Amino acid sequence: MELGIALTLLATLGWGAGDVFARKAMFNASPTTVLASIIGVSVVSLGTVAFFLEGPSAFRAIDIRFVGLVFIMAALTWVTGNLLYFHAMKRAGVIIAAPILGATPLIAISLAIAFGGERPSSWVLVGAASIILGILILLTDRNRVLR
Repeated sequence: MELGIALTLLATLGWGAGDVFARKAMFNASPTTVLASIIGVSVVSLGTVAFFLEGPSAFRAIDIRFVGLVFIMAALTWVTGNLLYFHAMKRAGVIIAAPILGATPLIAISLAIAFGGERPSSWVLVGAASIILGILILLTDRNRVLR
């Protein structure tokens, strides 16, 4: 359990730092160029790690339906989501865009209830309400600087 928490904290650090560096990169390049670069680096990095961990067998006998589903999922979620997020960061900055993206659990909770048949506990509802309150506070701050 401790390793899982440590890895989650490291992932959070990576994503947070990634947002700042992506925003800095967008001062000199378009969000589309930044995203394309990130996709290239991600594919090469993950392919290299998979090769070293699994060997050549990591790339054999992959079902074409699996590849198609992964492609659709990546196009609809990761690529489209990041492209929109990068445009938002370029226009509003990381300080505004990142907390709003932090509302992702609200969508997950809603979909889990609607399609997964799950019932949230009272603590989950308190957490969801806290996210909504935080976003409302953030968006109604009249002292923030717009770019």
